[in-house]
Amino acid sequence: MQTEHAKYFDVLKQHPRLLVGQQVPAIGREGMETLRDTNDAREWQEAVKQILVEEVNDRAARAQEENRDYLANVHASIDLFKNNADLIPGTKDFDRELADEFTTLAKPYELRVDGKLQGYSIQVQPIIDQLRTQVAARRQAAAKSAPPEAASTRRPAATGGAPARPAADPPQAGIPSKAGHGADSEDFSTLFGTIGLPNLQI
Repeated sequence: MQTEHAKYFDVLKQHPRLLVGQQVPAIGREGMETLRDTNDAREWQEAVKQILVEEVNDRAARAQEENRDYLANVHASIDLFKNNADLIPGTKDFDRELADEFTTLAKPYELRVDGKLQGYSIQVQPIIDQLRTQVAARRQAAAKSAPPEAASTRRPAATGGAPARPAADPPQAGIPSKAGHGADSEDFSTLFGTIGLPNLQI
């Protein structure tokens, strides 16, 4: 557009009175035309401005159409994290198990550009919702099947003599760190790539 309409720009900057008698590019046909008076010059400038505005709007509409799929993927990726706090590392609700299962299940639907994850070819929210339900049910079933803390973990009181000291509580299980586990750290590049941070490690 800049090359095609460059011939108009200098003329548009001038006052209509200064254009009287000058030859300018003809509008709607090839060649040149001579501006007869101030009104003629002003009308020519208004017509050219209208042409340029229409050209800008047309090019903007075509560019938006060409990038529609890309923009849709960007918005979908943003919504993915806005609607699923448990997939965001570093937050109090982050669920590593859910994130791992999602990245594995959604891998066939990844959309990559130059090797970088840009989004997914399908709506993945239903997948996340289903996985979240399955993970919760699995945890509930595991909690129900876990044996209750046995009363025998404490020594019975001795009959006669000095009362036996209560047995010490068993050592508390270690709490796994949220940081990476050295060589065994999980690869979350797929998940983090969605927000443009493929090299982020947790």
